[in-house]
Amino acid sequence: MTRKIGRLLWSMGSGIWLGTIIFFSLVVAEAVFRVLPMEDAGKLLVQIFPAYYDIGLWAGGAAMVGALIVAWFSPRKMGWVLFAEALISWILLLYANSLLRVMNDIHSTSSQFAQLHGQSVMINTVIGILLIVGFVIEVWFIKD
Repeated sequence: MTRKIGRLLWSMGSGIWLGTIIFFSLVVAEAVFRVLPMEDAGKLLVQIFPAYYDIGLWAGGAAMVGALIVAWFSPRKMGWVLFAEALISWILLLYANSLLRVMNDIHSTSSQFAQLHGQSVMINTVIGILLIVGFVIEVWFIKD
């Protein structure tokens, strides 16, 4: 029963987190840049990013706790791999969130902003891939 609760927390948290990443990256950001001038799009997205990262922190935290429960109560070592990937993803999100704070103090046309933005996009991509890998681990290697 405890492992089922862990799997539920993992699945819900990582699913919400991955869904947020995909929806924001493929739908929201693309639409904002298509409809608004670059400067206005940047101003809007700066207002959205704190909520985006908050969702990731809360959902990722739930996923991480769920993965820890699965690992702790699972007879298979793959539970610890699931926990490690959840922890790494969450730490990467903390780093990306810190980049956002720095980016808020830099003009959006500067080369430093472009470099930090590139890092942020790469981090979000890596997190998305790690979450997909986590789903594969959970489905194929974590048994009830």
